[in-house]
Amino acid sequence: MVTAILMAIAAVVPSKAKAKPELKKFVLVVRVPETYDTALAKKVGPEWDKTLEYWKAEGVYVESFPFPQPGHVISGKDKQVEAGMITWGGQKVVSIVVLQAENMAKATELAKRCPVLDHGGSVEVRERPQ
Repeated sequence: MVTAILMAIAAVVPSKAKAKPELKKFVLVVRVPETYDTALAKKVGPEWDKTLEYWKAEGVYVESFPFPQPGHVISGKDKQVEAGMITWGGQKVVSIVVLQAENMAKATELAKRCPVLDHGGSVEVRERPQ
């Protein structure tokens, strides 16, 4: 009788569920054209809101840091300081986003949702060391 009860319980209660793969953290370096101005940033804002909502709903969003204003650039042995930002290829970094994903391929797919891509921007995806 006890054996029958235990077998019935075992049939109803699932055994160990499949373990989810451990998620790695990935950094998205978001760049926009040097001509990307405040007006365009405001226009793209609602698109970012939707993207962030999606990432949060998927459980992949960790944090983000916008950099709307220039900072200081330090260079050379004499550690010269200049106000501004480093640009490359006509683009400037405007934010960092941290997401979690199983692998680089999944992180890259998530990064394709960045709205700056529709406005001349680019996104670099890098795995963050653990």
